[in-house]
Amino acid sequence: MTLDKHTTLVALLGGQPQVVTFTLDLLLARGEKIDQVVVVYPSSNTRYHNAYLRLAQEFVGDRYLNQPCHLRNVTVQLGGIPLDDIRSPSEVEAARRTMHELLAQLKDADHILHLSLTGGRRIMALIALSAAMQYLTPADRIWHINTPADFIEEARDGRIMHAPTEIGVQLVSVPYVPWVAYFPGLSPLLSRSQQELRESDIGWLDEDERERCRMVWEDLTTRRRDVLRAFALGLTRQQTAARLVIEPSTVDSHRDAILGICRQTWVAYSGKFDINFLRERFGPYLRGVGELY
Repeated sequence: MTLDKHTTLVALLGGQPQVVTFTLDLLLARGEKIDQVVVVYPSSNTRYHNAYLRLAQEFVGDRYLNQPCHLRNVTVQLGGIPLDDIRSPSEVEAARRTMHELLAQLKDADHILHLSLTGGRRIMALIALSAAMQYLTPADRIWHINTPADFIEEARDGRIMHAPTEIGVQLVSVPYVPWVAYFPGLSPLLSRSQQELRESDIGWLDEDERERCRMVWEDLTTRRRDVLRAFALGLTRQQTAARLVIEPSTVDSHRDAILGICRQTWVAYSGKFDINFLRERFGPYLRGVGELY
């Protein structure tokens, strides 16, 4: 490692904080100079947050095992609302954006990265691996650890944070192809969601659809625009209420009013007028006019 480069371990965190320290210990034993650890997890999941607090006890004073090492967390949120899990398509998209933004920032700052896929939900590992193919270079590494089954139970919930060498915890290198490092032209494609790719490639919102969206948008009050914007971001009824600090019943009232205007505007449409209708049309429209935030 050159003196002017930072080396960061990016780790997915679930309810088992020892997974991170097992990985870090094995990397340090290999001679890696890790000066930062970034853990990623859904921010309102109490179990995950408690795991982070347990992990933080190992990094007192920005030191780990008497070596300088900074710990920080990056939490997955959707439209500013903390998530407790990743289940729905909109939550998956929020996790995808979180990983892309994190890896992009670290590589822009010229960090050498070690990415640990062992902790957290399996969907997060898949998302992280996908993002790695865009941002990582041949100098970076992706890791998984194998832990003996009986020791997994013994160490569960952070009861043991450092595995003795004789236990046999193994660090396994995960093969991957850093596509963008070899083909830079792929970057604009890989950084977009599937929905954005469909909208870009197919031009799904034609001029007539955009005009209908514009007419509805201009007919809405400020508060109804806020509700529609939240739906366009992929938020649910409950998440929209939390984001806007209003009652779910108030969200329902605004939603029904918006859909009523849409029915008058899309006269020939024979499908269902619901939140999915709003998301599919106003997601791309509001993104295109800079109103999706």
